[in-house]
Parts: sequence; C-alpha cells; structure tokens
Amino acid sequence: MANYAYKDNQRKEIIYSTQAIEEDRSTAFYCPNPKCNAQLYICAIDGSKTAYFRATKRKYPHVSNCPFGNSAIEFDKTQFDESNFDYDKAIGLLFAPTSTDKTSKKSGVPGIGELQNHPPRTIRQIYSMCKSFPVNAKYGNKEIGEMILDDRSEYRYPRGCFGNKIIEAVVKDRLYDNDKRCIYLSAPMDSKKYSFVLDFSDDETYKIIRGEIYNNRDKVIIVAGQWESLGKYNSFISKINRREQVAVLKKR
Repeated sequence: MANYAYKDNQRKEIIYSTQAIEEDRSTAFYCPNPKCNAQLYICAIDGSKTAYFRATKRKYPHVSNCPFGNSAIEFDKTQFDESNFDYDKAIGLLFAPTSTDKTSKKSGVPGIGELQNHPPRTIRQIYSMCKSFPVNAKYGNKEIGEMILDDRSEYRYPRGCFGNKIIEAVVKDRLYDNDKRCIYLSAPMDSKKYSFVLDFSDDETYKIIRGEIYNNRDKVIIVAGQWESLGKYNSFISKINRREQVAVLKKR
C-alpha cells in the first residue's frame, strides 16, 4: 500500500491518496517504485479509513519484495508531529550506545493528561515516513532523498552513501563474519550497487541481529547508519551500537 502513486508510466505526475476522489476508483495508477510495474487503485475513499493505493489486480502485482506492496510501511502523518522532527537528532539517538533519557516516551499535556503526537523516532517510523513521500518532497525541512538510499533515490548518490542515512538493503552474497563481528548487505535493492558492512560493537547485539537477518535473508533489511568509506570502491561501513538501528521488513 502507498500514500502516493503516479498518474503516468514515466512517473512524472504524482497523485497523493488525499487528492483522490470517488471517480478515481476505477483509474489505474503506477507504483512509486521505479522498478515495479504494479498498477495501483485507490482504496477506502468512502471515509471509513484514510485513503491509500493498493495493487488489487492479479494481472499487475508488485514485484517481489516491493516495499509498497507491504502494509508494514503504512504511515499516518496525522499521528506524528512533523514540526518538531529533526532528522539528524532522531537518527543520532538510534546510534547512541546506551539510553540515558529516562523521560517517558509518551508525552502529555501538563495537568490534562492528553497524549501529544511526537515526531517519528524509531527506525520503522522514520523509514515508513520516507516511503510515504516522493524523494524530492520535504519532511521537517529535510528532503526525503537526503534521509534514505533506496531504488527511488539512487540517482542522488553517484559517489556513494556517506553520513547519517537509512539504507533499504538486501542480502547479496556472504552474509556475516563471526571473527570480525560484521554483517554484509547491498543497496539499493535492484542494482545492489553499493556494499555495506555493519560493524557491531558487542557480541550480544551482533548475534541477535545476525539471527534475525539470517532467518529472513529473503526480506528487505533497513539500517540506520553513520556511513563512511571502507577504502574499497563502492563499499561503506557503519558502527552498529544498538538493535534499534536495524529492522527486517516483514509483511503483516
């Protein structure tokens, strides 16, 4: 499912699910994934639920592992506070070796008790947000393409992936090295142009993530990293200090 789609096969004209009208129910739109030929149709525009695009025709399904065919990327922007979203701060908290913040994750209005919306902060929330907008759109004054490396944004990274980025990756060849405590991935998903090394800080985190990825090595893996060159062509490395930096995109 997707919050936006394209009116044309060349993917030049965007339509958001919030712009769709009743007359669009029978209109075929195109998947945001440039490597997927799925035809999408608007669903739930009768007010029962927020509208979204979904591939409803068996003849035009999503390609294997297309993130836009996975309900796990669902992002309801009304549930989050965009005005206070700071990407570098949010992703920096994912890198922190240990959490020293004892504040409750649920913030309320003082004296009232009503819960306030918070900015996206987990890797799944930030990733889902990134997949809900085109790469040239902005969220919290930062372009989506500056936050994530995927099939849509690959053209923005001709010299490689550096700094604080979320990568949408897959297992390509060798998966891990126990002696070096490393896991190996490739991104973006279609071209697998770049190689990424996840360098773990401790054995426990390494073993947990290694097992999770090994048991789901045919799935999409998302990683929040502070990437730097490995000294090899198109190869990058990041320290992994916390389990919260890595997630497997499973269908739900």
